Amino acid sequence: WTGRKVSHLVFGDLHLDHIRAWREAEIGKLGIDLEFPVWNVPYNDLLDDLEKSGVKCVVSASTNESVDVGTVFTREFSNRLVSDGLDGFGENGEFHSVAEVW
Repeated sequence: WTGRKVSHLVFGDLHLDHIRAWREAEIGKLGIDLEFPVWNVPYNDLLDDLEKSGVKCVVSASTNESVDVGTVFTREFSNRLVSDGLDGFGENGEFHSVAEVW
């Protein structure tokens, strides 16, 4: 413990206005600066960045039977989700992923 206070929180929210509004209304009461660095960034730009980074992202939880835990998140996977009527990044709670940076 350093005794330092939290001054900023960073969220990976992409486009769901009601989620951002809740975070701003409720967490904002704490007097902490809230950051949304990927807010409204087009999915193709995010996919380009992910591919350039070389970081492997894997589905870690799923609420949809067409999305299997352990699936590697790729452009092809995201496009398949969209063609199946799902959000290409799971923004509606279809799945969560983890970036394997280790």
